[in-house]
Amino acid sequence: MSSMLRKTAYYLLPRALRKFIIKVMIGAEDSADPREAVRWLLGVYDFVNYEIDAQCKRWGDGVHIKHEVMDGIHSFFYERIEKNARVLDLGCGYGALAHAIAVHSDAQVLAIDFDSEQIEFGKRRFNHPNIQFVVGDVFKDIPQSGFFDVIVLSSVLEHLKNRPEFLKDLTARFKPKKFLIRVPTFERNLAAALKRKLGLFPYTDETHELEYSPKVFYDEMAQAGLTVKHFEIRWSDIWAECVPAK
Repeated sequence: MSSMLRKTAYYLLPRALRKFIIKVMIGAEDSADPREAVRWLLGVYDFVNYEIDAQCKRWGDGVHIKHEVMDGIHSFFYERIEKNARVLDLGCGYGALAHAIAVHSDAQVLAIDFDSEQIEFGKRRFNHPNIQFVVGDVFKDIPQSGFFDVIVLSSVLEHLKNRPEFLKDLTARFKPKKFLIRVPTFERNLAAALKRKLGLFPYTDETHELEYSPKVFYDEMAQAGLTVKHFEIRWSDIWAECVPAK
């Protein structure tokens, strides 16, 4: 039976019976070693979160519905960008944030991501005269020189190695007035701590090199020669405005 048929068959069952099936599956772990039970349930937790994300993208016709329901995830950036600024958005994905910045700040945005499919989707869905979409690697394919008022790194740094050196290079190359940064916190919920305790990969994405605590973030910015001008934790992420130290 195909995955689609299994899902269809499941949803044809009465709601009460569906809930009973899930409870029986999860309750079966009561007889297992508690550590192994938690290990198994964490796998279920990850699978459910993955499926929620997939359905949220389907709900938004390819754009995750979080852009509508999570207050402030765009305004944090565009409220800190002056009108007509030049903005470099690295790791832009399909460009939802780049579009919000262009619309609300009249900024000129160079939006770069390595995923060509996401860039092509962005060109169709978030087309705007102030946005230039480019397929490229943030290490190799950014301009070699020029000037940007603001560099945006939203959910990017956690994927990179040698982050302080990368930020130093961006500062030296483009002389930005500020960096606007969003990164995930490690202490977002119990699951991360449980995974670490069990020797499992603890982060929310297998491509993450780390997830941050406030101390790790401040230390890393200092190593990069940046001063943290604004810091907050919102939606379990760190949101920060950082400026080159004088």
